[in-house]
Amino acid sequence: MGLAGAGFYASVAWRNLGRHRRRSAIAAVAMAVGVALCMAMTAFSDGMFVEMFRVLVEQRLGHAQVTHPDYPGREHLDDALRDRAALLAVLDADPGVRAASPELAGYVLAGGAEKSTGARVLGVDPARVRAVGRLPDQVVAGRFLDEAPAREAVVGEGLARDLGLELGGELVLVTQAADGSLGNDLYTVVGTVRTGDVRVDRSGVYLHIDDAGELFALPDAAHRITVVTADPDAIEATVERLRRELAGLGPLQVAPWWEVSPETASLFAMRDATAWVMLLIVFSVAAFGVVNTMMMSVFERTRELGVLRAIGLRRGRLVALIVVESLFLAGIAAAIGLVLGGLADGYLVTWGVDYSSAGAEGLSFEGVMLDPIWKGEVRAWPILLTVASVFLVSALASLWPAWRAARLQPVTAIRED
Repeated sequence: MGLAGAGFYASVAWRNLGRHRRRSAIAAVAMAVGVALCMAMTAFSDGMFVEMFRVLVEQRLGHAQVTHPDYPGREHLDDALRDRAALLAVLDADPGVRAASPELAGYVLAGGAEKSTGARVLGVDPARVRAVGRLPDQVVAGRFLDEAPAREAVVGEGLARDLGLELGGELVLVTQAADGSLGNDLYTVVGTVRTGDVRVDRSGVYLHIDDAGELFALPDAAHRITVVTADPDAIEATVERLRRELAGLGPLQVAPWWEVSPETASLFAMRDATAWVMLLIVFSVAAFGVVNTMMMSVFERTRELGVLRAIGLRRGRLVALIVVESLFLAGIAAAIGLVLGGLADGYLVTWGVDYSSAGAEGLSFEGVMLDPIWKGEVRAWPILLTVASVFLVSALASLWPAWRAARLQPVTAIRED
């Protein structure tokens, strides 16, 4: 019974690891580096996805969108929601909606003093757009639009540079309106904006939605209404309720962001896949380290293991002894890895990685211009899963050496040199 006690397993396992400290240390450090690498790469990847979620979902898509049924596939100018005020009144009254912002969009020919180019007008409600995103805060020169329509324009900084537009200068917009007439007008440039969305920054023009409605001959209309829910975890329930509430207000559809943009949803599905790839690295390093260390230990302790079998230690308990030894090694590795990984995560969260060398504007990825300083984001579950994986893989990897040790014949093992 004494041989089967927990104290026996712990003392013998710890002593065996200490016999060859150098080998044990090398194995533990290798596993610890795997843990730290997994933590750092996961935090780094999560930071990237947080930034992309901010730009792609919170600023471009919202949690849900209300549109004409034909607009998402065609984006025709006349596929508009016609009674904007009534729709907004219903959305504002819904308890699950934190904010709703209408948008009127269309393609135009934009001209400065000497140059012209194709552009995309985005008519927004300045008061409402502040509640659904950070657009007004992304003005890099000048100011954002007044809350009342005043024929003002805020342009993407790339477009302003291409057309040579300056603050206070005039911007000419020409287009074919929804009623077939020629829409054209002059607008005063009051600001330039950097949204992080490459397409908007290179070709976007923001107008007050009433000014855009006059340009496109679409008064009191919107092509989409971006909805931000009060609870991001209740998007589906809010969407279902809004579909019922808006059913009698003409042809329209309400869709969550992952239905609006399946490719964006697929992109974010890669977030957890990245964590699993990092875990695979930890699995490989841990398994190799444990198998190597435990197998060498078994070979070197053949006579000792034979003595333990001879004095009554059963095979199952001998297997347990080897497994406990591997778990001790995993515990040391996990502790070191958490310290190293915590330091790496702290650096990434606090200072991040500077990508200024990639260009003055930062790094472009999947059409999204990320900030030049790329900071990490730490989630608890990947860290817990990484540590648990070290222990699990160590226990599984030790079964092979433990099985070999359990098959030893006591008399033969004792005679081994």
